[in-house]
Parts: sequence; C-alpha cells; structure tokens
Amino acid sequence: MKRDMEPQSSLDAWLELIRRQDMPIFDQTVQRIIALSSDDRAPMSDLADVILHDSSMTARVLKLANSILYNPSTNGINTITRAVIVLGFNAVRNICLTLTLIDTLVQGAAKERLGRELGRAMHAAVQARSLAAARGDKSPEEVFIATLLYRIGELAFWCFGGEQADRVEQLASQQGLTQEQAQERVLGFRLSQLSRQLVQEWHLSQLLQDATQYPTRQDPRIQNVMLGHQIARCAEEHGWQSDAMSKLFTKAAKLAELSPEKTKALLLQKARAAIDVATDFGAAFAAPHIPQPYPETAVPEAARSADSSAPAATASLAEASNRDPEFQAKVLRELSAVLEGSACSFNVIMELVLEGIFRGVGVDRVVFALTTPDKSVIKAKYALGADDDALSERFAFKRPSRGQDVLFQTLDHKHPYLVESTTRPADAAISERLTELTKATAFMVAPIVVENRSIGLFYADRSLTNRPLDAASFDDFKHFVHQASMGLTRASVRRHQ
Repeated sequence: MKRDMEPQSSLDAWLELIRRQDMPIFDQTVQRIIALSSDDRAPMSDLADVILHDSSMTARVLKLANSILYNPSTNGINTITRAVIVLGFNAVRNICLTLTLIDTLVQGAAKERLGRELGRAMHAAVQARSLAAARGDKSPEEVFIATLLYRIGELAFWCFGGEQADRVEQLASQQGLTQEQAQERVLGFRLSQLSRQLVQEWHLSQLLQDATQYPTRQDPRIQNVMLGHQIARCAEEHGWQSDAMSKLFTKAAKLAELSPEKTKALLLQKARAAIDVATDFGAAFAAPHIPQPYPETAVPEAARSADSSAPAATASLAEASNRDPEFQAKVLRELSAVLEGSACSFNVIMELVLEGIFRGVGVDRVVFALTTPDKSVIKAKYALGADDDALSERFAFKRPSRGQDVLFQTLDHKHPYLVESTTRPADAAISERLTELTKATAFMVAPIVVENRSIGLFYADRSLTNRPLDAASFDDFKHFVHQASMGLTRASVRRHQ
C-alpha cells in the first residue's frame, strides 16, 4: 500500500489484508457458531455439537466455564451441554469467539503495542460486564463481547500492521500527535473506521454495530460499552486516584444505580479480576498492561469483597433457587428440539432433565440412578448439587431381602412419590442408609420407564437449605421425569428400527 492512496481505497486495502489473515470470522467452528446464533429456532444442543467437534475448543470452553468469571459457585461444569444450559447460548458463543480472536492475535506479531491494546480491551470488557450485571442488563455477556470487539480494527492493525504500525507508533511518540492523528497521517484513515467496517462485514451483534456507529447515543447498553473503555483508558493514562477517574466512578454509579462507594469498590475489584480473565483466555502477554489500583498485599477490604454486592456473585448454595418457570420452559423447549431431531442422545436428555429439575424446579440435589437388569441394585449415574461427587459415588442400594423399600417400590409400581416426614408410601420403608446418606426429611422420587420397563429413577431434595417441597414442585419434578422417559423410549424405538 502506498502512502498517497486515497483514504477510502487505503481502508479497502486494509480490509482485504485482514480478510487474508484467517481472522476469527473465517474459522470454521466460529462460522458455524455465528450461523447458529442467528437462528432463533436452533437448539442449544446444536451449539454443543459444533464445539464438541473441535477438541481444543471443547477443553478451553470447559476451563473457562469453570473459572470464577463464569462459575463462582462450587458446582463444576464438566460437559459442553451443561455449559450451554448453565451459562447460556450467548455466553458460550462469546467464549468461543474470544478464544479464537486471541489465538489469531497471538499468532501475529505480538508486539508491545498489541499487548497494551488487548489488555485495554479485556479490562474494558470485564468492567462493562460487571456494570451491566449490576444494573440488571438482559445479557451482560453481549455487553462483554461488544466491549471486547469495539476496537477490533485497532487489534487487527497492531497484530498485522508491520512497518506501518511502527510508523504510527513513532509519529505518536516522537512528534506529539495523538494516536488518531498519527493514524490519519500514515494510513489516511482512523482505525475506528476499520473497526466499523469489520463489525458490519462480520455481522456481529446489533449492540456492537450500534456502538461503533452511534457511540454517543443515550442508550444504557451503548453507554455501558463506552464507559468500559473510558475506565480502562483512564486507568492507563491517568491512574485510579485521578480526578478524571473520580468522575468516571460517579458516571458508573449513576448508570449501574449503585452507591458511589459500592461502584468504586466493584470497579477496583474488577481491575484485578481482569488479569485473571486475560490469562484464562490465553492472553497472559496482555495481562501486565492492565493497570492495578493496589499492590497485591494492600487490597482494601471493600475492593476484595466488592463481588458480594454484585448480582453475579453467589455462595456455593445460592445456585439452588426456588422454582423458576421461565428456566423450566427453556429446558423443555430444548428437550422438545432434541426429541424431534434425528439424533436422540441419552446423555443430552439426561443432562437437560437434571438441569431442569436442579435449576427449574429449584432443588438442592438431584440424582439419576439406574437399576441392574434383575432390579436388585440401584446405583447413581449422574448427580447435581453441592456434594454431587460424594452423593453420586455413595448413592447405591441393594433390594432388601424382606419388606419393601421406597426406592424399589418406586421401580416396581412405576409410581412417583413425594415423601415427607408425615407421609410415605404404604408398606414402604425408608432405609437407614438412605436417611444417613441424604439427611433428607422430605424428598421426591420418580421412575424412568422405557417401553413399560422401569430402568431407573430420579431422586431430588432440598435438605441442604431446609426449604419445603410443595405440590407444585412435585408436579414439575414428575413432568421432567416423564419427559426423560418419553425421550429414552423414543431413542430406544429408533435404535430398533
């Protein structure tokens, strides 16, 4: 490219250069993920299937899904399907896009200027996401990715710019020009124009397109994106104790509808969290460029505990909530899509039903157990809850030699039960071992029936939080178990066709 090119032709030349650099939009996995995200009818399982075909992406998505940013509770996420259900379609989509973006940048000439630019973008995105969550935004993840990619043209330029990138840097440092002025002198256009063109060409989120086109629009989501960048840039250029930053604290408090004290504590805490986020995403080279307000040994208590006032922070048992009809409907729609699809996966059905009971019905623990062919033993196969590993390992029972046990009666009679301290099935005992293992004064149990045979059961309780089980929760529980039976029956019939 020559210096005397017309600005528009120079911009077109740069667009063509980036098209040839295997930027994220041209990655096959990301292309398929973006295509799915534009289809409102696409089931979550389709997204999981795309990711599972990329083993490297699968491992990294699971690592991030279990990071403090996405999963502050102690309940591990060990499958892609569960990651999509728990974190949401948009969050997993954005994780994939971010991972691929950083992979591309790391493969380029990762110079000092790229590290600073990426560090600022990651810091801005984390700050914007935290403020979006604090004000109850419908999708903090969309705000995160829009903020991260807001300066995608700058990121691409510093990665692939070569000699022209060196010239821009020299002009800005030696002749007292701003970065924008240096860009115009060397390139004939500003990199913000390149960002706008790339965002439009790649058909990224509407929020990102609006933010690059109308950055001053008085829309809280756009202002959220812009404020994230203003905070990151001010921390870099003026520091956390500057008057300019104090004004941004006030602006952020107004946007998030938090007190000035809580807002400041939140932003200071997120500055430190941004380092971990950058490292988790594979951008460790950018982490040193994220300005920190305090040395590691001198973090104020208010900043350390800022997440306690943020909606995203949860205690280990907070994940167990009350009934959530909206989440139930979401999982049931996904189940319907899976059942109507050509492939009816046992594992996918079980994960969806477990998640629907755990989060939608709102229980503390849920177990899916299978029985042996002679129905003499019941053994857990999957479990969800704070102590899921221990429960899954120890939930194993032998049929009593005499009398009837509530678990085996559930299998034999193909009948669900809500067992409370004052009510239990006639002629059915609750074994001491079950009581010792679950410590549940009340629990729900229902059989899985496939082609008129009981193959296992679901067990659920709220014993960890001591919340009662009511008739509505029991009805929801039975409905999810019935859906599991239907799905497995359909899968069995298809296998025999």
